[in-house]
Formats: sequence, structure tokens, C-alpha cells
Amino acid sequence: MTNPHRMSAVTPLGIMLLLGGLLAACDGASSSAEPDTIEVKVIVTPLANPRGVAVTADGGLLIAEAGTGDDAVDTVLHTGRFSKFFDRNNDGDYVDPGEVDPWFEHLPSYNAINIFATGRDEVSGPSDVLVLDDGRVFLSVDGGFEAMSLFEISSQGSMGRNLSQRSNMTGIGVDRLQRRLYVTESTLNRLTEIELDDAAQRVIVVFAPLDSGQQAVPAGLAVDPSTGEILVALFSGVAADGDGGFLPFVPGDAKVVRVDPETGTTTDEITGLTTAVDVAVDGAGNIFVVEMAAEPAELFVGTVDLFDPEADPRHGGYLRFSGKVTLYPAGGGPPKILADGLDSPTNITVGPDGALYVSVGQGTPGRPIPGPAGPVTIVGQVLRITGY
Repeated sequence: MTNPHRMSAVTPLGIMLLLGGLLAACDGASSSAEPDTIEVKVIVTPLANPRGVAVTADGGLLIAEAGTGDDAVDTVLHTGRFSKFFDRNNDGDYVDPGEVDPWFEHLPSYNAINIFATGRDEVSGPSDVLVLDDGRVFLSVDGGFEAMSLFEISSQGSMGRNLSQRSNMTGIGVDRLQRRLYVTESTLNRLTEIELDDAAQRVIVVFAPLDSGQQAVPAGLAVDPSTGEILVALFSGVAADGDGGFLPFVPGDAKVVRVDPETGTTTDEITGLTTAVDVAVDGAGNIFVVEMAAEPAELFVGTVDLFDPEADPRHGGYLRFSGKVTLYPAGGGPPKILADGLDSPTNITVGPDGALYVSVGQGTPGRPIPGPAGPVTIVGQVLRITGY
């Protein structure tokens, strides 16, 4: 059911938040209503395009990294990774020696600017991670074209079966009985169900184009624990600009929709968003939405060396340091911005204790970009948001 108070999103500029360096201070990333209660802390850094994060029963963090986007032919040179992190010294972060256990390395990684000539610095590879109550882990990997997989992994880190090789699965969720998975397939604009016992698949819905005619591009998803319905973030793809060209996305056209998994019936949950890339919901029904960027920015034209540390700072398709995380309360009331000025956030997870884990720093690691106070470089990090 559509909630009227969620039909529009607030888009103030907020206070710019510079996330760079080891455990850098997160300046001003809080709601203006309660500036002293919300804490945004960098807990893992540096990473190479962190995506999905999952909290395990023993307090560890499973983190998928899409890699550097190197497009290497030799699989040994692939930079996608999947690792388990532990806060072994209990200091609140996961950056000290011995706090990471690599599970899988040399996973696929590629950059859309090289494969699809988009002009945007967008890295793909390992995408999302999900942990079931019995400890089983599921990892989606976008290797481009035919190399797309959904792996089942044991709680000890042993690779099991590949449940799917269809499209690029950017989001993974599980039904309340933990008998079937739900995956968003961005390139096919659809939401698909996968049975865990026999891997049988069923398309739940193919999303229609958005208001300006652009592709819906379903990205992250979440399952509402109170209803079993699926919340899907529709990122917004390219759209015609009316002059024979294309816009990378249309600000305000992205949204979060609610889907009945049995019938495929879709209703708008939150509209007026821009680059809605992931969504999460807690046990109380509060919804958290990540928007990657507030508006389009300069594209790369022609051949470009994304790994040149001396290159001029460029946005690369999305306005850097304009992403945000917003809370939409279950009981109604105005949305509340929890963190603003984030550099290209991509994923959000609600931990067992209610803490939010947000991945930031999408793009070629180390590439010079414009920052709030001058040039900086892309740094992949995971943030923890508490006190909201």
C-alpha cells in the first residue's frame, strides 16, 4: 500500500561531507533536526568499490568489493574481492592488521566506460551479499555479459552451487520463510524469484519505463518483514533529451516501489528521488533510502586513462559528494536526512542492532575527483550510522 507521507523526498543541499583518508572525520553528516545524536563513522577503509555488506552471527562483516574496474583478460589479475572483517581489538573499526580474512579474490571487475562507452566511471563486479539465519551466504557477481552469477557459500567460506547466470543481479533479498531469494536484474528491468531447493526461477515483474521514458533500472531491494512485500529502488536509466541526445538520468524521476511477490502488483512507495540505488527496511517498518548523486555531471569523452594519478579532477558522470541517506519513518512524518554530501554511496544494510552500514566511493580507486574543499581521490569505504 502506498504511504502518502512517502510520496516525495526532501532534497536540501546539506553540509558537504568529505570522506577521505584512514578513519577521516565525518563533518556535519547528520540530520539538522538532531545534529548531536547521529554519528557517521568510517569503519572500513580503503576498499576497492565496496558494495553489499552483511553482518554475520559472530559479529563479522562480509563485504563485496567490485574491484578497480581493470577489465583484465587474465583472471589472475581480476580485482573483485569478497572478504570477512572482524573487529578483533574491539575499537569500533575494522582497519587494524589481522582484521580481514579474504574469502575469495580475483573475482571479475570491469568499468562501464570501457565496455559500454557510457562516459561514466562506473565499476561493476561482486555486487550484493546476503546471509540467511542458518549461516548460508549468497553473493551476486556481475562479470559482464555472460559472466553473471549468484553463488551460494557456506558459513565457513566454501564456494557452493551457482544458482543463476541471468543478467546482472544488483540486489538480493530473501522471503520471510527463507525458502526463496529475490533478485533485481538491472539490465533487464525486472525482479526475479529463485527457489532455494531447486533453483527454479520465476519473473515477478518487469518494471515499466519511468516518467521521462527512461529505463527503470532496478537496483537494491529489501523485504518488508511485516508484510513480506519487496521494496525496490528504481535508479533511473538514460532518457531522451528531446534534441536527439540522451540524459544519463533525470533528477526526481527515481523512486522506490513496493511489489507484491505473488502477483507482481507494483505501487509507488517513495517518489521524487534521484539515483535511488539501494533501500533497506527495519523491523519497525522504517525505510532507509540511498541516493548516489543529486544530479548529472561531466562525462568522459573519448579515450581516457582512469588510472592516471596526475589527471585533472573530473566527476565522471555523477556529481561527486552529493549522495545521501534518508530515513522515511514507519509512522509517518517528514523524511529525515541521516547523512548528506556522501561520495557516490551505493549500498545500505541494517544491522541486528539497528546500525546502518553504507558503502561509498563508487568509481576507479585513486582517480582524482573534485572534492568539497578541492581535489581529492576516490576512496572506497564502509560507514556506520548510529544514533538516529
